[in-house]
Amino acid sequence: MTWTATATRDRSHSRAGPKFLITLVIVVVLLVIIDFGAKAVAENVMANKIQQQGLPRKPDVTIDGFPFLTQVAAKDFRQVSISATNVPEGPVTISKIHATGHQIKLNSYAFSSGTITSLSGTALISFSSLASTLTKQIGPLGTLLNGAGLKLTAAGPHEVRAVLNLVVTTGSATWRVTRASGQDLRISLVGSSGLPAGLISSISSVTLHLPSLPLGLAINSVSVTNAGVVGQISGHNVPFGS
Repeated sequence: MTWTATATRDRSHSRAGPKFLITLVIVVVLLVIIDFGAKAVAENVMANKIQQQGLPRKPDVTIDGFPFLTQVAAKDFRQVSISATNVPEGPVTISKIHATGHQIKLNSYAFSSGTITSLSGTALISFSSLASTLTKQIGPLGTLLNGAGLKLTAAGPHEVRAVLNLVVTTGSATWRVTRASGQDLRISLVGSSGLPAGLISSISSVTLHLPSLPLGLAINSVSVTNAGVVGQISGHNVPFGS
């Protein structure tokens, strides 16, 4: 009799063990789903609010870190990635902005407002965007190109080069790209070949003024890469939402 009772209890425990593990797995999976779902909602809300900081369309926002709900409870996101494309800034269209924000202090659990303690990243002006801007900014150049467009390539860490197929001749020009003051970029001619003297004087120096980057970002330095002109950008204590 005792043996039978003991065997029954053992079988009961053996059945209860797997059931408990299955229940535990289901609970964990549900919590993960809820966590990711809440994160997706928060990213959408933050993207809408950040768009109001000077972006023409909703950016891509990714809240890093897991689990997410513990960050919500603390009203403190450790890191957020923000990407935006085709951002018009004065005469220039910035092809892509990518910035990483650290220590985002939320004002409430609704994710709709807060302060980004620090932001850092890059702003890319593609060669096609810069070429379009230069063609428009330099009147005689646009006329002589006769709609052919200006093709730019990297000529060094701070220089761009163009081969110009003009109506009357073919030549080349090399410009140095530097940050002037504030948000201004200076495009200075450093070399040319086969170009008319009248054209050279008009393309010798061009200043492009970028009124203000979104999210209060500032350009710290610029360089030329194979993708275009890249500005290192940063911002501090940037508020978003209301």
